[in-house]
Amino acid sequence: MVQLQRIVTLAVVAAGTLVSVGLAAERDMAWVDQRVQAWQPTEREKRWESIGWAKDIRHALRLAREQQRPIFLFTLDGRMNVGRC
Repeated sequence: MVQLQRIVTLAVVAAGTLVSVGLAAERDMAWVDQRVQAWQPTEREKRWESIGWAKDIRHALRLAREQQRPIFLFTLDGRMNVGRC
């Protein structure tokens, strides 16, 4: 009988622990979702996406002649994170 009481007690404690862990996990997931939303770029920060990118310099030159517009040439040495391009 004492053994059965211990098993029931352990089962109740385990169930309570699982519920509290589940609630904490839901709270943590909500916090992560909130942080992800807060870090999304704004419309102003995504303005560069509206630039008409050309696939190569020949295509850019043709478009520039047709539209009588200048070309901005962006080159990269593979280390953009240090500010060198």
